Amino acid sequence: MDATSLALIAGVVLLTGISKSAFAGALGVFAVPLLMLSFPAPQAIALMLPILIMGDALSVRSYWQKWDTQLLMPLLPGAVVGVLVAYLIIDAVNPSLLRTLIAIICIAFALKSLLFKHIQLTFFKNKLGAFGMSTTSGITSSLVHAGGPPILIYFSAIGLAPSKFVATAAVFFALMNLLKLAGAVSFDLLSLNTLGTALLFFPLSLLGNWLGVTINERLNKERFLTVMNALLLVLGFWMLFT
Repeated sequence: MDATSLALIAGVVLLTGISKSAFAGALGVFAVPLLMLSFPAPQAIALMLPILIMGDALSVRSYWQKWDTQLLMPLLPGAVVGVLVAYLIIDAVNPSLLRTLIAIICIAFALKSLLFKHIQLTFFKNKLGAFGMSTTSGITSSLVHAGGPPILIYFSAIGLAPSKFVATAAVFFALMNLLKLAGAVSFDLLSLNTLGTALLFFPLSLLGNWLGVTINERLNKERFLTVMNALLLVLGFWMLFT
């Protein structure tokens, strides 16, 4: 493996660690495209999964028991349903169209939250809203590797505090990525060589996690939500034009 590829993996691992522990994985959508600068898409996606799981594990450890269990429980069935639905409809869905739709929703929600904060989206604040957004996350995660935006939109809409936001998202994505890991192993999509490559960069994942936690601790609730909505806006335009 050449120096450029090693540098890209190192950068992605560090970025993922910061993203997971500071911004609930909001920067994750940039990771696979970065890896694809040096690796074919299937290899980049396979390599990304253990990198995400390392970030998930460290974030769960850093925010241990700070998550909102009552909020988390309605999300888990939706994630499972979403992953299963994705496999059932995979041949009938246009991934590009789905990605565009998610991008437009991100942009619209972010602009609403940044410019019209007085407008409350009350339909998110119930178990049905949680189930709907987690199901959407499971579908988009499986089909277009963009499971983050629906959950980030949901948590932003209900106004979670920074540590609770990141902690609850960490557990949710950890469980969903483990579910995806089981599928990847069963379909021989993840090799021991790929897993070993990811584990070599674990120290950088630790560093990213520490940096992310430090950043998160310095943001009050209002500033954190503003940052999250700004990131959603960037994510939306990124998915729309890439």
